[in-house]
Amino acid sequence: MDQMEKIETLREKTGCTYTEAKAALEASNGDLLDALCWLEQRGKSMVAGAYASTEQQPEPEQTQNPPPQEESAFAKGCKIFWDGIVELIRRGNRNRLVMRDKHGQKTLSLPVTLFVVLLAAAFWVILPLMIVGLFFGCRFACEGPDLGREDVNRVMGKATDFAEDIKKEFQ
Repeated sequence: MDQMEKIETLREKTGCTYTEAKAALEASNGDLLDALCWLEQRGKSMVAGAYASTEQQPEPEQTQNPPPQEESAFAKGCKIFWDGIVELIRRGNRNRLVMRDKHGQKTLSLPVTLFVVLLAAAFWVILPLMIVGLFFGCRFACEGPDLGREDVNRVMGKATDFAEDIKKEFQ
């Protein structure tokens, strides 16, 4: 095998450049195996897993998947908290806050989640509007599987009755 064939063999096996292969052959006095080792020791070989050495290497250990780690108490707590928030939002979306006018017609129906967000964002606007609505004869109630119970709506009805009593006192 002549010098040119050795250079081409090195380039094919390692992916190095022509000048790197030539320098490796010169450094190893034309020995192809030593030139290959010389390139790999300098990190010039681009082929994964292609490593040749005259040094004795330890046997690679069998890689096993590590046992699954248990979640920390903090991670469990965060997951429980997040799951609770998600369930609360789902329940809020299933239930609605309904406003009826003095004739019993539905004038407004909002998911409870949206109402809570609006109340948090614009408390000083939403609360006075609700109170004004009570004085104009509007009644608020909840509908849905979780909040549409009689005891919840009874409390909201008491707020309406209280507004009616105050209105009668001023007349």
